Amino acid sequence: MSERKVLNKYFPPDFDPDLIPRRKVPKNSQQVVRLMAPFSMRCNTCGEYIYKGKKFNARKETVEGEDYYGIKIFRFYIKCTLCSAEITFKTDPKNTDYAAEHGASRNFEPWREEKAVEEEDRLAKLEEEENNPMKALENRTVDSKREMDILDALQDIRARNARNERVGQGVDLLARINTQEIEDEETAERERLEEEDEKLVREVFSKVAIPSGSETKMVTVKRKADDVEPTLQSLLPDSARQLITSVSLQPAAKKKKLEGKGKNALGIKVSLLIEHIFNGTRLYAINIAIDDNDLQDERDAILAHLSHFMDSTFLIAQANMRVNGQNFDSINAAGQDIEAFNEALDRRIWSLADTRLQWHKRMAKTRREVPTETQMRISTLYASAKEQDQAMLQPNEDEPMDEDFESEDETTPVQAEVAEEFHMTSAITQELDQNMPSQQERVQRAERATNQLRGLKY
Repeated sequence: MSERKVLNKYFPPDFDPDLIPRRKVPKNSQQVVRLMAPFSMRCNTCGEYIYKGKKFNARKETVEGEDYYGIKIFRFYIKCTLCSAEITFKTDPKNTDYAAEHGASRNFEPWREEKAVEEEDRLAKLEEEENNPMKALENRTVDSKREMDILDALQDIRARNARNERVGQGVDLLARINTQEIEDEETAERERLEEEDEKLVREVFSKVAIPSGSETKMVTVKRKADDVEPTLQSLLPDSARQLITSVSLQPAAKKKKLEGKGKNALGIKVSLLIEHIFNGTRLYAINIAIDDNDLQDERDAILAHLSHFMDSTFLIAQANMRVNGQNFDSINAAGQDIEAFNEALDRRIWSLADTRLQWHKRMAKTRREVPTETQMRISTLYASAKEQDQAMLQPNEDEPMDEDFESEDETTPVQAEVAEEFHMTSAITQELDQNMPSQQERVQRAERATNQLRGLKY
């Protein structure tokens, strides 16, 4: 028994809907639609009355060669309920209605009454003017006044257009000036309100008390302006900035050994723990392999080679290991200079180094690619100009050269391209001249901050 409500259907993997043959539909095909009679009508064959709203299974088609401002007109075929005679009617977009076409007559057509009323009003007006000369004079006076008003309005429009043409851009310039003044006033008012809001925020939220257990410490809340680039030191917390200042003014102090036993809190101990776990795992696996293969006689040699391999591997990896922004090699791993691992500080240092690296890469890419591209474009334009000059200087055997020929200075497409390329190169050079000092200053600030952070002594 098949499924009553088919929700899923199987499509094989090689199913291609494009291979399904399409049924050819005739150009003007008829559709069977279910509709109600749009108006009351009377059959011309048997005289049967068909009221509005009677339902029919009608055939619908598009009328060929007829439309109303691009709107299609549709024709419907129905049959009389008594004699089954064919009745047709079609849409009437002009009057937003339907019009009886064949086989039936409509009982009531609204637009016919409107036309009849207009015709009656016109005839009554003519009859009244014919019988009453004063009324005719009044009507002519009203018509003349209406025509004069129309002519005056038309003359005003023409005068205004002519005045605008004579003034030229003056009217637009005054309008732009007025608009600019209004915008400047609005901008000044908005900036004043923003400054007041910023001042109020700084006064209220300059220091916020944060409870932490039994103590309550004050945290300074700072807001960064969108149009001002922050300095590198402003991104550091207050404690780090104070340490940088104290280290730059005072000699480095000796590090103190921490007495805490938390392994995850110490960068060196974490590294030593990783090394110890890795070595222990390898030794355990080697011992199992030696016991399985009966290699007890070669145990010492295998373990010596494994220890040498592990030591050399970690020695090579230490060059890429950093703790609190310092290389692992520069830290005493024996435990003399163990310091707490500050993850936020280490991430900030890496962020500064990455920013400096991105600036260096961007500057190097610009210095490497822009001159080469410019040289290639200029060489191509030079070759095109040279070929064009040679073609112009080469004499044509079919047409003799006129002695009175005078060369005119005409701008060729190649010359226009050369001028455009020179303008583009000048713009790139000016942009580089403007950006290089700021980029160099950024790199120098990043280097100074990185050096200061690397030299911190906690």
